[in-house]
Parts: sequence; C-alpha cells; structure tokens
Amino acid sequence: MKFNWSFNHLGMMVTDRDEVLEYYQSIGLGVSVGPQPLQPFIAGEGEITFFRELDGDPVSHKYQTGGAHHFRDGQSQIGNCQLEIYPMKPGPGMFISRYLEKKGNGINHIAFNTNDIENDTQYFLDRGCDLVFNVTTNGKTIENYIDTRRHGDLMISLRPPADDWEKSWRNNNESHPLVNQWRFMGLGLCVDDLESASGYYSSMGFTKSKDRFYRKEWKTDSIEYSLGGILFELMKPEEVSIYSDSIKQRGEGVAEIIFEVSDIQNEIDMLNAKGTQILIVSDTDKMATIQSGLKGNILTRLIQK
Repeated sequence: MKFNWSFNHLGMMVTDRDEVLEYYQSIGLGVSVGPQPLQPFIAGEGEITFFRELDGDPVSHKYQTGGAHHFRDGQSQIGNCQLEIYPMKPGPGMFISRYLEKKGNGINHIAFNTNDIENDTQYFLDRGCDLVFNVTTNGKTIENYIDTRRHGDLMISLRPPADDWEKSWRNNNESHPLVNQWRFMGLGLCVDDLESASGYYSSMGFTKSKDRFYRKEWKTDSIEYSLGGILFELMKPEEVSIYSDSIKQRGEGVAEIIFEVSDIQNEIDMLNAKGTQILIVSDTDKMATIQSGLKGNILTRLIQK
C-alpha cells in the first residue's frame, strides 16, 4: 500500500492542559498560540462513536455542528508541528481516560490526512487493528482512531484532506513570530522487544528506512521506519538512559519528538538562554536532546542535516 498521507498533528493526553502549555512555552519549545477547534467548520448533524472500555460496547452521541465553536482543546505550536494537548480525567468514562489512568501524561496518537479514509481504515482493520473512535458529520467520516498500539503504544488517527478552513488555521498558527523554525521529522518510540516491534511495523506496511543500529550517546539500539513521510524510530534503550523515567512511568510508547533545524548551535544557545537543560549532544555536534519531559513526559531531539 502507498501511504500518500500528510501529517496533521500529534495528540497528547494530560491531566492539566494549562500546566503543560505554560511549561513548553517557558522552556522555548512550543508557543501556546490559542485553542484548537475540535473539528472542521461544517454545519449539520455530527456523531461521535467511541468505546468507554476497550473490551466493551461502543457509545454513540449525536450533536449539531456549525454555528459558534466551543474551543476545548489547547495546542502548542512547535515549528510546523501542531501538538494537541487534551485534558482528560483519569478513570472511567472513555477508553482514552483509562489509558491516561494507566500510563500518565504523554503522546498517544498521531494524526494524518488521507485522500481515502474509508479504504485506509479498512486496510488496518484487515490486519487485526480495531476502530476505537469514529466521528461523522452529515454521515461522512471526518476522523477515525485506529488501535495500532501492539508495539510502541501509539494509535493512528485518520482524517480527510484538510480544507481551506483548516489550512488557514494552520498558516495562522505557524506564522506566529515566536514559533520556532523547526521541521517535524518524527517520533522516538521505546519498545520492549526491538525485533518483535520491527516485525509488527513491517506487517502494518510501514517502510523500513534504516536497519538496526546503535546510538552510543543515547544508549539505544534502533530501527527506523517511515509512514506518510514521518520517521518512526523504534528504540530499545539500555537500562540506564535518558529514557529511563519515561519507561518507568509509561512503559512502551512515544518518548521523544524529533525535529530538523538549520543551525543546531543557534537553537542550543536559544534554549540555554531560557534555562532549558541540554541532555545529550552527539560527537558530531549535529544532534541533541533537550529536557522537555518534566511535564508531559516527552523529550525533544534536534537534528541538523
């Protein structure tokens, strides 16, 4: 299958949205450019179907769309990456709340735009994945969550192509003068079994872009995959590494977001001026990881190519 997708956003579930938004801005990572609309601006009848528990029956809720928006999401704009930071109450109510109860704060899904959401969703269902969240407007699907968490603990969200309304919103966010000129590359995912995880991602149709290798400064064995132009670095860290805290709290899952920068030393100087801790710099001085995990449990890696 050819995944002619475009990256939409990363989704993070937290218990205190404002705390995380403020923290990211204070360390020079992401700018809180304003709330994010939940769905495209389409008038009509909407319906959300989701699971309260992953092993139960789905629940559906119908509502009217259009009119005044109720902005419930917060977002941190990190370069060209929209990080959706969604507050949830841990515990019963929705499957994602159970996820937060078990795992704590962190990124749990990545969203893409696709030209054929129905066929692409079916592709994953045919490979044993579950559809755990569906949103429609006027009978047309505008978002699906697919449970692809077996290795790496990350779900995929699919949306139709962005319309002019959504594109204008993105352009507005990225044009903010305080937003970093960083380009989102992908994710670093900690896994328990690198070979099993690699087999799973291959079976899902991800493209292997780099065979197993060792990052000595980061103390990880890694295999790289790509999907929709986004890097998925599967990592098996040593027992003591910069990822130890993330693994201890969350186990498998996204531990790092990765960006390309034009001048890494300039970025390090900027971050140092903010008091942000630089955890590791590579021997080549072309890659560095910064401490952005004190709230939200996600580190940030910068790469100069």
